[in-house]
Amino acid sequence: MKKLQKSLIVWKWVAWLQLKKILKTKQEKIVWFLDDIVVDSDVIWKIDVFESIITSFEIEKIYFAIPSLSDKTKLEHIKNICNKLNKKLFIIPSIVDIIWESVKINFLREMNINDLLFRPIKKYNIDKIKKFINWKTILITWIAWTIWSELLNQCFKYWVKKIIWIDHSEIWIFDISQKYLNKKNIIFYIKSIKDKNWLKNIFKNHKIDLVFNAAAYKHVYQMELNPDEAINNNIFWLKNIIEVSHEYGVKDFCQISTDKAVNPTNIMGASKRIWELLIHQYSKIYTNMNLVSVRFGNVLWSSWSILEIFRKQIKKWWPLTVTDPEVIRYFMSIEEAINLVITSMTLNKRWVIFVLDMGNPVKIIDLAKKFIELSNIDWIKIKIIWLRTWEKLYEELILDKNNDKNTIIDEIFITEDKWNFENILEDIKKLEWLYDKKEILLEIKNIIPEFLHKNCKKIN
Repeated sequence: MKKLQKSLIVWKWVAWLQLKKILKTKQEKIVWFLDDIVVDSDVIWKIDVFESIITSFEIEKIYFAIPSLSDKTKLEHIKNICNKLNKKLFIIPSIVDIIWESVKINFLREMNINDLLFRPIKKYNIDKIKKFINWKTILITWIAWTIWSELLNQCFKYWVKKIIWIDHSEIWIFDISQKYLNKKNIIFYIKSIKDKNWLKNIFKNHKIDLVFNAAAYKHVYQMELNPDEAINNNIFWLKNIIEVSHEYGVKDFCQISTDKAVNPTNIMGASKRIWELLIHQYSKIYTNMNLVSVRFGNVLWSSWSILEIFRKQIKKWWPLTVTDPEVIRYFMSIEEAINLVITSMTLNKRWVIFVLDMGNPVKIIDLAKKFIELSNIDWIKIKIIWLRTWEKLYEELILDKNNDKNTIIDEIFITEDKWNFENILEDIKKLEWLYDKKEILLEIKNIIPEFLHKNCKKIN
């Protein structure tokens, strides 16, 4: 019979009590917990007798369970002793590392994306996607956004010919490009799509087949503070890339929209509603080009998402902030969202808004509770901070639920858009060169009557 290895766990902490049970199944005998604070039947001595305990009881493995991210003094002390005595020291990953999945461990339950979605994730239409992507030259704007990093991964999986990256952030492009240094079929450009002449040069040199445009500001609060930039980037620069795409023979163009574009209550959502109308109008004008808009809600672990906020709050041991106990949002995984976005492009439908079925909406407070549960940190509290005036209790994905059309993919459907977009190109000219927020709100309200910004009544 194999001899049990003697192990010692330093610091008795509620999250690491599971480790004791697991190690017993791995033929390891836990001798004791050592702790400077907790005193009970398991904790016999404090950490200052660590060296003598190891020698006296012939301990072979030491597990250090870090109770905080800031206290490194005791760890350094223990590490030096282990080196001196030639003993194995295992550092238990911090809760934050586990949540962010930067480490893998087999003795604690890892955060499961299915648990956070409250449903299983799915993949669709893989064979058709491969055929659609195969040997195309693809341009992706705002590649540094987390979601489009996943798009990049999937395009490589489906044998893309070449990918052109455009982003105005030097730091983001640098970070992501480090992962693909060995790929010869990727070209990076640090540039904004506002420069139409530069765009023409790129399209001329690379003969683009397919464009995924996500170059948009998406942070609601920041766009309330900078409404002119929201209009310029999310409307006029989109106009640039559509017109250049058509001029240089692009066959397929995908514009990413958001559930915040439906009955918008803020400038960011309104700007994206206008670009949906632009896609409609350009589809009518450019009959030889497949222009579609894909609308979906929140994506788990995307840049600046609620889980990113929760992760940063936990790292500082702050309470998780929720705007309202009743606020709900739609969620899907990054992989799932990109799979459905590409699938939408294979359906060969023009002049439509594709809407992704994201399952049932999730209460943010339930997401916070699940986050805490899966992180084994039940002492972290939830703090209600209440909605800002431009935020909704719930987001909508569809304008007219009685007229939705199914597609051959159950999770993708088409929303009928009855709004008048015939004069959209003329209407948006009134937004050009506006900087005053009240003037911008007034013009947006004239273009999209369903705009429900808190200041619209005061203006009218």
